Amino acid sequence: MRRLFLCLCLLVALLCHVDSMCAAKICTRHVHFNNAGASPSPPQVLDATIEHMRLESEVGAYRAAELASDKVDRVYTSVAQLIGAGYSNIDGSGYNPRDEIALTESATVSWTRVFYSMLETKERELISRYHQKEMIILVSEAEYAANCVAAVKFARDHTQLSGIKWRVVGIPSSVITKGTTRISTGMVDLDSLQSILDGKVDDINPASIAMICITHIPTNCHIVNPVTEIGNMIHDFNTKDQINGALPNIFYLVDACQSVGQLVINVKEMKCHAAAATGRKYVRGPRGTGFLYVQKDIANALQPSHIDHAAAPVVRVMTQQPNQGVCVGLEEENEYGLLHSYQPGAARFEFWEANIAARLGLGAAIDVSLAIGMDKIENLCSTYGEMLRKRIAKIDRVNVYHYNDHDQHKCGIVTFWCNGIEASTIKEMLQNGCQGDGCCFHLSIVPATSTPLDSSRTGLGMKQLLRASLSYFNTADEIELFCKALQSILHSAA
Repeated sequence: MRRLFLCLCLLVALLCHVDSMCAAKICTRHVHFNNAGASPSPPQVLDATIEHMRLESEVGAYRAAELASDKVDRVYTSVAQLIGAGYSNIDGSGYNPRDEIALTESATVSWTRVFYSMLETKERELISRYHQKEMIILVSEAEYAANCVAAVKFARDHTQLSGIKWRVVGIPSSVITKGTTRISTGMVDLDSLQSILDGKVDDINPASIAMICITHIPTNCHIVNPVTEIGNMIHDFNTKDQINGALPNIFYLVDACQSVGQLVINVKEMKCHAAAATGRKYVRGPRGTGFLYVQKDIANALQPSHIDHAAAPVVRVMTQQPNQGVCVGLEEENEYGLLHSYQPGAARFEFWEANIAARLGLGAAIDVSLAIGMDKIENLCSTYGEMLRKRIAKIDRVNVYHYNDHDQHKCGIVTFWCNGIEASTIKEMLQNGCQGDGCCFHLSIVPATSTPLDSSRTGLGMKQLLRASLSYFNTADEIELFCKALQSILHSAA
């Protein structure tokens, strides 16, 4: 028994020694290559967030929100400036960014709120006016898993509930030929999309397309989808075949969570009806922040899928019903029913509860980017991304995902896998400074399931990818240190 106990103690000590080998290294420098996950915030963000939290501790959160109302208003203005939002009023009155901008908790919250609202509003119109029997949601192959599961669930649920057959269809990616092999680029094939809109693809009636969802930059690679060209195609289709009604034939929804903050964005040039983005990635804002852009006229025509009393204020107090001990018939649209309206524009997509400190931090982060200049930021992100991509492509056993010379536009995201060693092992060794130079590199792991359509197309299977995502504050020196660390790890694991 004593011998068994000693063996167990020895085993535990050995395991602890192995686990602590990297931890024992002294990390003297943190290198942030995870800006597509959660980028470190600049000091201005920390200052703005903490300043408001201190105010809340002094006067209470409600009073602090009142005192900060002008600052919060400026956040909407900064968001609109960052993404090129705006409109011209016929009467010459000024632009109100709250008509088109809603502040939310994340890109996914933004995307799902407008996605469900658009399709449910469209469905009500189709049932009442056109008796449509089938509707289609088109998605890019690079679409986020969160968006895909939302689309699939909507299609399954509403096919059963509405009597309309809802389908989710992936838009083919373009391909390139290397030797005798045809390889997917991951980017939407514009010719294929045009063929779909022209009615040249079997089993897809363009009149049945309700929405086209495009992820601008995916989570799993560096590709940049041609959102402006796609927007022009959808606009031409809607203009040519517009059915009388408040809604466009095809809604265009862009997920810009990875592009806002690293590329110059102009939603007017995209001609998208809505776009969703987050604060924690390249914008460098606090986690738990995001925003939604919706064209003003579109927003006013939508009925949100879920609301509270801030998004949909109660219009009046109901009339007391005679001889009733309880309130009944609240759903009726009469003097005894509970009537509500909707906030104008994008404000109908916001709820009452909000983290004001985080929103002010988001505004501060955006203002930092605007002060630097998005042209400069885009150039640095793209330059550093391509620098790292070319460098690690030359390292033995490293495979860069979706790497080809035909990409017209690249960004700061680089994804890869290494033969013979798990992505999780490399990530842990890099972030713990196991290479011995004092640098701890922070990356992400991207599972194949995060972009299921693209992974299926490329045959990635269930392989995990390592993702290094560079921003404007990274340096060429950090890229060189990273490559040496990766080479060291692969050499030791050989």
